[in-house]
Amino acid sequence: MPHVPRLPQSPRLPTIKQLQCFVAVAQELNFRRAAQRLHMSQPPLSRQIHGLETLLRTRLIDRDTHRVALTVAGQDFLLEAERLLSQLEAAVATRLSQVEDADQDVRIGLTSVLDFSQFPALHQALSEARGHQHARLEYDYSKHLLARLAAGQIDLAIIGEIERLPAGLRISHIAIDPLVVALPAQHPAAEGDIIDLQDIADTPLYWFPRPDNPAFFDRCEVIFNAAGYQPPRLAEPAEHITLLARIADGEGLTLLPASMLAASRIGVVYRDLTPALKRQLAIDIHLAWRDGEPRKRVRKLIEAFSFEPHSCQPHSFQARPVGDS
Repeated sequence: MPHVPRLPQSPRLPTIKQLQCFVAVAQELNFRRAAQRLHMSQPPLSRQIHGLETLLRTRLIDRDTHRVALTVAGQDFLLEAERLLSQLEAAVATRLSQVEDADQDVRIGLTSVLDFSQFPALHQALSEARGHQHARLEYDYSKHLLARLAAGQIDLAIIGEIERLPAGLRISHIAIDPLVVALPAQHPAAEGDIIDLQDIADTPLYWFPRPDNPAFFDRCEVIFNAAGYQPPRLAEPAEHITLLARIADGEGLTLLPASMLAASRIGVVYRDLTPALKRQLAIDIHLAWRDGEPRKRVRKLIEAFSFEPHSCQPHSFQARPVGDS
């Protein structure tokens, strides 16, 4: 019987949860967003980080009331933690790929900032996938969906604007979602059907933070600067219903994807941007999948989603919707 050398006894190691929590905070540099990403509350997230720092006897993250930043040790450890998690995810994905295809659901990730029911062709394809193809839908930010797709945690992703496409993934343009202005019904610009950015330049703009979608944020900034549009900025509330309530109260306005207009509120009106701005500020929607996808069921869905790109046509959007006087 061959001699099998004993492995040296290892010190206590970080848990996978501790690594996941650290990587989420390090990538987001925001405990709230990291907690949302991990579907947990902030106190246990903070405890996981504290436990990891105690185990490593090193401070990884500097945090105060104004900012979250990585220490030098944290920057170094982030590279190792990402590598370890990536290797583990790849090992799990390899094992799952060996499971019989018929026993697996197709996991489709959808960006959480769009209402896909307002895209008729896309909505029909998703409905048929859920009804006949054993598909499971999951929602997240586009950048997180791409990371999960690359790691084998989902099989397809329908996403908005992206900064870069990870290696090993392919992408196809499948839809367009233009932005419209949501503003208080009593706002002077609400008198017209078409709005130019200069018409609303003095009204505070509820806007999302750059880390939520860096690619689209930067594109909008270029367009805003070219138009001389520099309104006061307000942090966008996490809940859409809260955002509409504040707009109805006259606190500000926002630019929304047209697909979100299925939800109306008294006191809020929606207006189109000028044709040029409407084209420039439209959100491109893409289908992403892994190159060389081996599963027949997934490949069939890729074909089902590969139709000519369509613009969003929300059923409830009119020139003067509910709440307009």
